Amino acid sequence: MDNEFQPEAKKRTFLGLLLAVLLLFTFLAAYLLLFARDPLAPISRNVMLVITVAILVFAVLFLFVLFMAILSIMQNRTFPGLGWLTGKTLYFLYPLVVHSGRMLHIAQESIQHSFIAVNNRLVVNRSLRSAAKEVLLLLPHCLQHDLCDYKITRDPHNCRRCGKCQVPEILDLAGEKGLAMEIVTGGTLARQAVEKHRPRAIIAVACERDLSSGILDSFPLPVYGVVNERPEGPCFNTRVNMSVLQETLDSILKK
Repeated sequence: MDNEFQPEAKKRTFLGLLLAVLLLFTFLAAYLLLFARDPLAPISRNVMLVITVAILVFAVLFLFVLFMAILSIMQNRTFPGLGWLTGKTLYFLYPLVVHSGRMLHIAQESIQHSFIAVNNRLVVNRSLRSAAKEVLLLLPHCLQHDLCDYKITRDPHNCRRCGKCQVPEILDLAGEKGLAMEIVTGGTLARQAVEKHRPRAIIAVACERDLSSGILDSFPLPVYGVVNERPEGPCFNTRVNMSVLQETLDSILKK
């Protein structure tokens, strides 16, 4: 699992693919520049030059942001004024990175895993240190035991604490820290939970796919992702590493 408090994540997977995409943009701009100089080109030279300059400007800007993101990760710091731009650029280029990885036969889950690790590092570097009332803990409904008859997606405290899943343990941890906790079945309920609590930061437990989409959907609201454990397969009796969750909360919450 890729998390700041778990074994070091392979951030280089996402960052390497991102670099490849940006270099492709640069080479495309160079090719168009040569094409624009051809007097026999069917498209107006002025049009081609405008397109080429636009691509070059974006490529240089994105390469600069990528460099700053890598520097931020290596030095464990956030550069003033660049946090929003860095996040927006990474999230904007995320679909291109995923498609590039698919063309190179890199598993999408590996790319998502790496993306979550990069995002988590950038979130931690911001040193949010939020009050408990400003943080929302979002959990997937698949943490609940599949044979449980009690609905907890609207009210987690409806849990009967039978001990068959980790929900009681997480409820105790959330109560001890004094933060809001919601159990959701998908993106719609997650968005409703965010609207309801209006947090300053989110700590979310989910699979790579749901975490990646949630991070993208919530921007610029910072989301720290904790990848769940799936001993019985996806979306079925999943678990979360409680030590990781505890340390994550300690890193985000004010003392």
